[in-house]
Amino acid sequence: MVNTESEDPLKFFRSVIDQLREIRPEDPIHECYDGDYDRLVAQADDLLILAKRKLHTFPFKDVKPCWFRLYTDASIAKALKLIQHVYSTSPASSLSATLRRHLDEIVSVLDMALIMAGGLGREDLIHEILQALDTAAGMDPVDSGQPSKEKEVEDYPTSGPRSSNLLPNANISVPRLRFPVPQMERPSMTEFANFMRREKRPVLLKGILDHWPALDRWESTSYWIDKTMGGRRLVPIELGRSYTDDDWGQEIMPFGEFLSRHILSTSDGNRAAKEDMKTGYLAQHDLFKQIPALRNDIAIPDYCFLDAPPAEPGTPVYLSKCKEKSDHKASHPTTLPTPSSWENGEDEDAVDTDADGEVHTNIWFGPAWTISPLHHDPYHNILCQVTGEKYIRMYSPHHSKALLPKRSDEPAPHIIQHGTASGEVTRSQLEDQCKGTIDMSNTSKVDVAAMELSPYEDWDEVYPGISQVPYVECILEPGQALYIPVGWWHYVRSCSVGVSVSFWW
Repeated sequence: MVNTESEDPLKFFRSVIDQLREIRPEDPIHECYDGDYDRLVAQADDLLILAKRKLHTFPFKDVKPCWFRLYTDASIAKALKLIQHVYSTSPASSLSATLRRHLDEIVSVLDMALIMAGGLGREDLIHEILQALDTAAGMDPVDSGQPSKEKEVEDYPTSGPRSSNLLPNANISVPRLRFPVPQMERPSMTEFANFMRREKRPVLLKGILDHWPALDRWESTSYWIDKTMGGRRLVPIELGRSYTDDDWGQEIMPFGEFLSRHILSTSDGNRAAKEDMKTGYLAQHDLFKQIPALRNDIAIPDYCFLDAPPAEPGTPVYLSKCKEKSDHKASHPTTLPTPSSWENGEDEDAVDTDADGEVHTNIWFGPAWTISPLHHDPYHNILCQVTGEKYIRMYSPHHSKALLPKRSDEPAPHIIQHGTASGEVTRSQLEDQCKGTIDMSNTSKVDVAAMELSPYEDWDEVYPGISQVPYVECILEPGQALYIPVGWWHYVRSCSVGVSVSFWW
C-alpha cells in the first residue's frame, strides 16, 4: 500500500499508472480487453460506454466479470487523465485550488467504479487515489504542507442555524407499544447463543453499542461532510416512501446533495417548502466498503460470529433454500449491479458472494417516515440504531400465509431507473428485463403503514384475519440493537431523521 499522505502526489499517481499496466494473466479483463494501458487511457470514455452497456444488457448476476473489470480500469484511467491535466496546466502556487475545482468530476468517476462495478480488482487502489486527492486538494506545496482554506461546501447549504451542526432530531408519530419485544442487557455470547437456538424470536439488545464512536460522531453534519470529501462522494439514494410504491426510484447523487435535500430540509421550518419533494433514503448500501474511514466508527457485534441456527422447517426461507441455495434476493430491489467477487486470482465459478459466515453490513440513513414494508430476509439480522428512532413490527414466519406474500413472479410496481454520474435519472431501456430479476415473494401485500395511519379501520375486510396474527414490536433508540431471526417478517418505519446499521449473517 502506498503512503499517500507523505509521498509526493505526482509520484503516487505515477505508481497508479504502473499498477494499471500490471495485469495478471488470470485476470478476467483479458476476455474483453487486451490490457494495453495507452489504449485504455486514449479510449477511456468509449471503453466506459461499452462496459456500461454490457452491465445493463444482462441481469446483473449474469454479467461477466471482465466487464466489471473493464469498467473499473477505464474509470481509473479517465480519472488519471483529469488529474494529469490539472497537474500539467496549473502553477504550483494554485495547484490545490485548481484540483478542488475538478474534484467533483474526478471523484464521481471513481465512485461510479465503486458503486457500479464494485471497483473489481482495484478497490484498494481506488481508495488510495481518493485519499491522495483529498490530501492534495487540501494542501498547497508552497505552504510546506500546511492546510489550505477549508473545503468548500457552500453548494450544499444547511437548513436552520449552522451553529447547531446537528442532524434534526424531532420525533414524528412515535406509537404506543401494545406487544413489546423482550429485552436483554449485554448478554454474554453463551446467553445470546442459547437464546437464538431455544427462543427463535426477536430480542432488543441494550448496552452492546456503548463503545461505538459513531454514537457521537454521526450526529454532526460537518463530520459527514468531512468524511465524504466535502459532500462530493456519490451515494445511491432511494426516492419514494417505499419500494412497493408505484413512484419509487433510485438516483445516484453527491452525499452533500442528499444531506441538504432530503435530511436537513426536513426540519419543521422547511417542510412546507419541500412538501412536493420525494423522500430520499440512503438504504441498504455498504457505505463502509465504499468509504473505509467510516468503518472505524462502528464494530461488528460479536454475536454475528456465532453459528446461527438455520431457518425453521416449513418457513418460506427454509423452503426457498431447499429449492435454490444460491441467488437470494435482498429485501430492497435495486438497479445497482452486484459484481462477482473475483479477487486474488480466485476461480469465478468457485466464488460464492453470499458464502456462509460472511457478515453483510449496510447503512440506512433517512428522514422520518422512510419505510421498509413488511418483508423477510434470508439472513439473521442485528439492526443497530445510531441516531434517531425507528418503529419496528415483527411477525413469525410460521404465520406467513396470513401475511399474504407476493408471488415470486410478480413484478415490482415501480419503474426501474438508474442514475448517471451527474445524478440525472433515466429510465432503463431494459425495464422489463430488469423487473424480471426481482423476486418480490419476500414482501407482504399487507400495508402496515396504512394500518398505522388508520388504526380504527376494519383491516380484516382488506386482509382477512390480519387482526388475529400475533406480532411483537419496539421503538429502537440510539445505542440499542434489535436481533431479527432469519425469515421473520418485519416492518420498519423511521420516527425521525436517523441512521442505522444492519449486520446480516
